[in-house]
Amino acid sequence: MKILVYADVHGNKYALEELYKSDDYHNADLRIFLGDAFAMCPYPNECLKMIFDSGDVFLMGNHDSYCAYGLPAEEFKYFKADKREHQTYMRNKVSDIYKEKLKALSKGYFLDCDGIKFYFTHYAWESDRLVCDNPEKHEIPTEKTAELFKNIDADYIIYGHNHFSSELVCNGKTLICVGSLGMKYPGNYDIITIENGIVKIEKKTITFDVEKLKREMLEENYPRAIGYSKWFNE
Repeated sequence: MKILVYADVHGNKYALEELYKSDDYHNADLRIFLGDAFAMCPYPNECLKMIFDSGDVFLMGNHDSYCAYGLPAEEFKYFKADKREHQTYMRNKVSDIYKEKLKALSKGYFLDCDGIKFYFTHYAWESDRLVCDNPEKHEIPTEKTAELFKNIDADYIIYGHNHFSSELVCNGKTLICVGSLGMKYPGNYDIITIENGIVKIEKKTITFDVEKLKREMLEENYPRAIGYSKWFNE
């Protein structure tokens, strides 16, 4: 079985279009999106339409939750004014139809393949509306990250949210962060192959017209557009 996993598109339609054209995408038996279709880049409706229309497993991310329900009070107090302005701007762009569809998304997906247990999620959820604090601050995960998933009955835990691709084996579990498809250059995704009880993880990248994307972000000049456009240079 071959599974393609991607996460954190964040409104970048160009990265998503390139992924959907790739041989990896079309040759996969199962495709799973780990959430955060929304925010940062200027094409939330376009990305939401593509992902919903794809038939891929679509799991909720924290930004998808913000889009569906608005910022939860627990998060609001930690968001600086410009970040709140950005969330409001992007949420107002999203069609009400998609806001309703987002409410129906699941937060996790279990799969048993050849007796190997997999769990797919955006990140560790501590409530219906809130992704827990990231103890690594988007850096390479350690035992602190593994502790967040200690109650998940799975051999492999596949997640996004951090934007940085990584792998960690801890306490008998393998934690795989696929990285971000939309907010890194080149974009990240993973191919997981399970054959005869053997699991193979391939870290893959995809290119897109990043200069065009950055130019369009700056032309729209929405809150935080300048700052987010610089993320592609990191």
